[in-house]
Order: sequence, then structure tokens, then C-alpha cells
Amino acid sequence: MSPANDLPLRLRVHHTECVSADGAVLDVVATVRGEEPVHAGVRHDDLAEVILLDSSGSMGAPQAKMRAARQATAAAIEALPDGVAFAVVSGTAHATMVYPGDRRLAVADETTRAAARNALRHVAPHGGTAIGTWLLLARHLLATRPGAIGHVILLTDGRNESQRPADLRAAVDDCVGRFTVDCRAIGSADGVHDWDAAELLGIAEALGANPVVPVEDLTGLADDFRAVLTRAMSRRIPDVRLRVRTTGLARVRFVKQVHPALADLSGRGEPAGELGTDYPVGAWSPHDQRDYHVALEVDAMVPGARRRIGWLSVHAGADTTPVEAPLDVEWTEDALRYSEINESVAYYTRQQDYAAAVQRGLAAARAGRVAEAEEHLGRAVALAHASGRDDDVALLARVVDVLDAAGGRVRLKPDVDARLTQSSLVVAHHTSRWGPQEPPAQRDKPAGPSAPWRHCGEEQSGAYCEGCGAHHLSANQPGAGRS
Repeated sequence: MSPANDLPLRLRVHHTECVSADGAVLDVVATVRGEEPVHAGVRHDDLAEVILLDSSGSMGAPQAKMRAARQATAAAIEALPDGVAFAVVSGTAHATMVYPGDRRLAVADETTRAAARNALRHVAPHGGTAIGTWLLLARHLLATRPGAIGHVILLTDGRNESQRPADLRAAVDDCVGRFTVDCRAIGSADGVHDWDAAELLGIAEALGANPVVPVEDLTGLADDFRAVLTRAMSRRIPDVRLRVRTTGLARVRFVKQVHPALADLSGRGEPAGELGTDYPVGAWSPHDQRDYHVALEVDAMVPGARRRIGWLSVHAGADTTPVEAPLDVEWTEDALRYSEINESVAYYTRQQDYAAAVQRGLAAARAGRVAEAEEHLGRAVALAHASGRDDDVALLARVVDVLDAAGGRVRLKPDVDARLTQSSLVVAHHTSRWGPQEPPAQRDKPAGPSAPWRHCGEEQSGAYCEGCGAHHLSANQPGAGRS
């Protein structure tokens, strides 16, 4: 194990040892974890924080939202360690500075923290919402500290109504690699949310892949901001990369983050040598653990052969030694051996299937396709119930009447308000971590097919349907497949 800068990083990989002699997809779960460095002295002058505070007119309806937002921002400011560069921005149809007054970063100390808290008193709700302009101002501010690890807290209660979708996407693209973001989305206590889940998920996935968190209880917002700020202030490495390097026997099908939130990283790969690809995974702290699902298409090989098909490694800069793990497999004609599914892969596949079922079900509900909506949302309810995710079942119960949670029988409620679905969409992307905390009965359950199975009208012997790519774990449900 090699240290990266002053922060040791650990990498563990989990996968089955055997693949079909006819070729197959090898699923690998990679766990990357930071550990407390031996020398725990902390510098804060290489950290920078920008708080983007939605101040649009909707934040005043009711006024409790604006009060809670100001209080939470003040709590985050108070938690800033001395030496951190910071700014607070008011977001409406434009982005304007709250503190400091001009477009620059202040340096946190007792005086600047007090001045920033005082400036918050003058923030009042008005105008529209153009989130892209807020992000671009954060990018400008953080660019004044190019060597700092940049982080943004984005708080909003509405959708990007004052800006074209293409302009928001362009702004997000301009910010990729510049900073990471934590999104908090305010709704009402009864679950009505005016923000757009797809917009916020797109921002979060591109800028650090942190969970988007719906806020329905305003009393906990200040504590949440403190916790987010504390985590951000513990980061030590600005740019960690997961590298996938293959031999000529394998190719990358996809790379996804599967914990703490689902995010497809496949399109963000950057060439790293002839057969290597780097996937940027953001800044890192001693307390971070993230899991990734890497799928590799493996060529056919004579039964009994054992080869190294690639390596996964974690890189934290050109002057550091990467942490690397080899990927070795054996080719076999024994269906029982190559159909076995590693338990960590099975665990995260279930969570990806849950998110896909929620997305498909709610999309069908919006389009008026009732039977299809009930099929997918019933599948989601069954998966959540089997995994003990009772809070997720409760969220879905805003949209469907749950007739039989275990059996996945639901009835779509008439005239569903789309605003009730936004929290389910973002929470579906939250995942629990695979590990010892999972109930033993669930972990010990055999994951792989015990015999050949049928899908798309044909007999299947591997973990995936050769016709549509559906995973064995989800193929027993009509229309279900891998996300």
C-alpha cells in the first residue's frame, strides 16, 4: 500500500474468479477509502468554499424557508476554519455577491466570519432562478485560488426557470474538474418539491457525484450545513483518479460510482496510455469511502486458462505512487462456476435496479401509461422492502397505494402531482454501503443462477441475457434490466 501525498489511500477489488470460455462481462466493485495520515497536522489555506444561496421569490413562500437558509448559511460560515478562502453568493436570475461585496474570496477569521454573518441579514427573496449563473460565479471565484481544493454548497427550492436548459448544461460543463458540489433541495413538509430532480442530479453527477439531499424538515438544515462544511474542510487531495488499464483480452463497458450515490462516469474517461483510461473522482479526505462498478468485456479463451486481464489503480498526482490491484480470471465451461455473482456486485446491482425501476415507473406515470407505471413502481417497492429501505417505500407511497410490498403489487394514485415525485427520484440514487452492516440473511443468499435460465425467448447460461443485457438478478421481472 502506497501513500498519496500525506494521505494513504486503500483500494480493494471484488469480483468472481471465473468467466465463460465463450467470453463474458466481468463485473468488478472497487472500493477506494482514505485513511488518516500519520502526520495529522492540517492546513486550511489550500481550501476554498463558496455557498450558493437561492434567494429567488419562491424562497419567501413561506418566509420560513429564507430564514432557515440564512441560519444554515450562518452555521456553515461559523464552522469555517481560519485560513479558508470563502464567499457567499445570492442566487436569483443573476448571481450577486453577499460577502465579500466584490467578486473575490475572503479569508476566514473571526472578523470576516462575523462580517459575512451580518451581510446575510440583508438577503431577501426576489426574482427568478438561473442556477447556471450561480455556478459560473463560483467558478470565477474559485479560479482566483487555483491551487486550492474548491467546494460549493448549492441550496435551492426551485427549478432553473430563468435560463435555457442548454445554458445550464454549458455552465455545468465549464465547472467540471474545477470544484465539487453538495446540493440541498428545499421542499415542503408534506413532500411537495418545486425543483427539478433531473437538473440537480445532472449538476451533482458532473461535479463530484455527491448525493442530492431533499430538505423537508427545515429545523435540521443548519446542522446539515455544518456537517457538509466539516467534511469538505477535511479534504487533502484535490484530484483523485480511478484508472482502468486492460490487456488486449478486455475492454471497458462502463464505469459507475455506486456509493454514496449512483453516477455514470463512463463518458468522463480520459486516455491514460495505450490501454488505460482515467476517471476523475474528485477530491479526497481521510473519511471518504466510495465504491465503483467497473464492467469489462472479456474475450473468449480456452477452458482452464488463467490470465491477468487488467489492473485497477488509484492516482493522486504525478509525484505520487499509485495504489494498484490486478484483475485475474480463469476461463471455464462450468456454468455453475462462471454464473456465480460476487456478493458486492449483487448488492449494488439491486440498488441500481431500484433506481432504474423508480425512474421508469415515474416516467410512465407522467406519460399516463398506468399499467407500465405500476409494473415498474411495484418492482421498486418490492426491492426497497426486501432491502429494508422502509423510508423509500414511504416516499413511493406518495405516488402509489402499496397493496403488497413484498409482492410488489401497487396501484397508481389518480392525478399524481409531479412535485411529489422529485424526492423519490433523487433518493433513488442514494445507496447504502456494501459491507458487514448488511443483514446477514441478505448477504448469505446465493446471488448467481443455479441453472440455465430463460430471457428474451432463449436459454441463458451466464449472468447477463445475451439479447438485451438484462442481469439475472432482475430478469425475473418483465421489462427489468440493468441500468
